[in-house]
Amino acid sequence: MSVTSIDTGHGGTVHGVFHRDELERLAISRRERLRMLAAEELDSPRKDWYAAPGCHSVVKDAVSAGGVLACVSALKYYGFWVPPGYSNDHVRRARSSPQYQQSCRGFSRTAAGRTAVDPVVTALECAARCMREEDWIAVCDSVQNALGLSADALRGAMGTLPARVQGWFAKTDCDAQSGTESIVRVRLRALGYKVVVQPRVEGVGHSDLRIGRLVIECDGRQYHSSAAEFQADRTRDRKAVIDGWIVIRLTYDDVLFGWAEVLEDIRAITRKDRHRRRSARDDTGR
Repeated sequence: MSVTSIDTGHGGTVHGVFHRDELERLAISRRERLRMLAAEELDSPRKDWYAAPGCHSVVKDAVSAGGVLACVSALKYYGFWVPPGYSNDHVRRARSSPQYQQSCRGFSRTAAGRTAVDPVVTALECAARCMREEDWIAVCDSVQNALGLSADALRGAMGTLPARVQGWFAKTDCDAQSGTESIVRVRLRALGYKVVVQPRVEGVGHSDLRIGRLVIECDGRQYHSSAAEFQADRTRDRKAVIDGWIVIRLTYDDVLFGWAEVLEDIRAITRKDRHRRRSARDDTGR
């Protein structure tokens, strides 16, 4: 069996880094491992750990550093939305490690695993120590949406959490369709705005967010995969304006790097009842 063909079930991706126990469960004996090392079909970044040629370099680096890929780095690896500004060297080590105090860790006493990448729930728990509140909520939205989990189910899987993190769960929303949408929702609600998530706007369809008759669309960095999608969104915007809605479309950079100006604009639009429904048809359904 070729190690590079093994699917360990980590997010559907084969990272190519394995603990001895994983290989033994796959009937790759010690003798076979020694043969593969001699043939350079494997190398050993650390005692009892093995890496295949072409393996995921970030995962291998985490194992070489004495731990496993964890926290924000593991969430990135699994493909969940993570905002910029976080390094890719989040590693979780065993309590016996001399570098334990420099490691990521959660709130429970979960032992360092024998898989090269921490499970999603463990990674999310660790990330609550390393991420800003709004960023963690956005990532949690992404996890809930992708895995079809409720906030209660995810919170229960983490065990005992401090009160502040329990409070963060109350601000998550599994209906959010993008990280930028989550960030905008959290920020506006913190300022007292009544934000509706994924509202159905009559004549337009589902939008990202709504405050009164102000519709906010949040585009990701690589939002449109085709010219047809780009055109469809512009047509939707035009129809919404005809129907009495105020539509603004925010880019990734608007949300993450230009928020002060965006907020000024939203305040200007919502000032003096400008955003309250007048001619816009009210559809309160989600």
